[in-house]
Amino acid sequence: MNLNNVTVEMRPRSEWEAVDFGARMVRRDAAAIYRIWFAITLPLLILCIAIVIYTPYATLALILYWWFEPIADGPILRIISRRLFGENADVRSALRATPTLLLQNLIFLLPPYRFHMARSTAMPVTQLEGLHGAARRTRAKVLNIRISNYGMGVTLAYHHLVLALYFGVFLIIYALIPTTLQDSLGLDWLNIPLQSSDRWAMLMSLCIFYVAQSALHPWFVGAGFGLYINCRTQLEAWDIEVAFRRLVQRRSAAAVTGIALAFLLLPLLMLPYSAVAQENTEAPVPPREDKGFVGYWNDEEARTAVDAALSDEALKRHQETEVWRRINANDNNEISTDQSSSNPFLKALLGIGKFFSYIIEFGLWILLAAVLWLLFATRDRWLPYIGFGLPKRQKIQRIVLSGGEVTAESLPADIPGEVVRLWRGGRKRNALSLLYRGSVFAAVARYGVRVPESATEGLCLTAVADQASSGQSDYFARIVRAWILCAYGLRNPDESTVMSMCSEWPQHFGGPQ
Repeated sequence: MNLNNVTVEMRPRSEWEAVDFGARMVRRDAAAIYRIWFAITLPLLILCIAIVIYTPYATLALILYWWFEPIADGPILRIISRRLFGENADVRSALRATPTLLLQNLIFLLPPYRFHMARSTAMPVTQLEGLHGAARRTRAKVLNIRISNYGMGVTLAYHHLVLALYFGVFLIIYALIPTTLQDSLGLDWLNIPLQSSDRWAMLMSLCIFYVAQSALHPWFVGAGFGLYINCRTQLEAWDIEVAFRRLVQRRSAAAVTGIALAFLLLPLLMLPYSAVAQENTEAPVPPREDKGFVGYWNDEEARTAVDAALSDEALKRHQETEVWRRINANDNNEISTDQSSSNPFLKALLGIGKFFSYIIEFGLWILLAAVLWLLFATRDRWLPYIGFGLPKRQKIQRIVLSGGEVTAESLPADIPGEVVRLWRGGRKRNALSLLYRGSVFAAVARYGVRVPESATEGLCLTAVADQASSGQSDYFARIVRAWILCAYGLRNPDESTVMSMCSEWPQHFGGPQ
């Protein structure tokens, strides 16, 4: 690393400013970095897609991709570091160096370092400094004193943003579904990224996760590199070294200029002239002898004292103290208070300020009390979500048909038995209506048939025919035919037909929920 060719200003920065510094370096070379990212990760993604489609191990594809994605970190880090120090960094050379960088960073593909919470700040130690084993651990320990916590913070922020983008895409897709289908879909569709084992659902999850990670991962690598460079700048005083190097360069340029002027003025100096030397009447001052420690300590005693001081444990301790101070703090508060007491106008302003401060303070306490009361009043709603044993409210399943709304509470437990009782009691229209509504509700709630909102008998018949089995479809067609004949044709079917449909109902729609 040649500090003479750095392309940025080397100076100590705060840790979060260093994170922004690394992100700016990624933005400067974003085109080359993303070419490397896609060149390395797209083959891995295609391999995982093939595993999802052609093997029974679809659930492991996402884990496989996540486990091997640090392969791209090495080439990205190579591009950023070389451009920082003014070296040549092109995409082809970075891709050719990928196997070598993979061997250098192999530790981060193996447990437990694969789960390193500050990988973006630890990887430059192995790749850029070429350290391994005990030397790497010693060097990492020195750096972690300053940047370990910030490196973990960057990692946590990165993973939270990736998950936010991942689930955000699912929510956007769900929001684009027509409202007529959302009631029948319910919130089960949102369980796809969490617990669905369907092959196409896993494929969609993998692709959406890749898109979210592609948007953020190079910036994660750059943020960690910015922290690493800033830590080395603070520990090794790179900013001072760069300043001295530039000072030497300016002095060298000034010396060259002086020599050139000397050659130009040399002919003038060679012209003849007369001069009279002034006699020195002062006595020469003898040079002062440096006696060192003579008369105090001898060299051996001084060396022993210096070695004892350097070996003291107090010199090996490292302690950081953070002190919070208000920006533009007034160090003369007492003086300003005394001066304001003699000024009636300032005294009145201070009184008004204290009055409003009391009002704001009491207002905040009232707001806090209102929030606590609201949390207590709604405890039955949010306590089950944090693990307390309050019973969760069951979601009311409902289906909206053209004739009204059908819920589980509006239907009897034994639908065929209730239909037989109503039929034999002379309430034949009610019996056929119950049989039709119960069959539609069972098809949707138990067998996943989706019907649009305010569906008519024809739409329900079409939905069951398209989404249910052939036996269920034929049986439901008989129920719809009997119901339409009674409701719109005012003709009741034969009692044997109704009894046959009631006896067959458990076989087709009486399965467990």
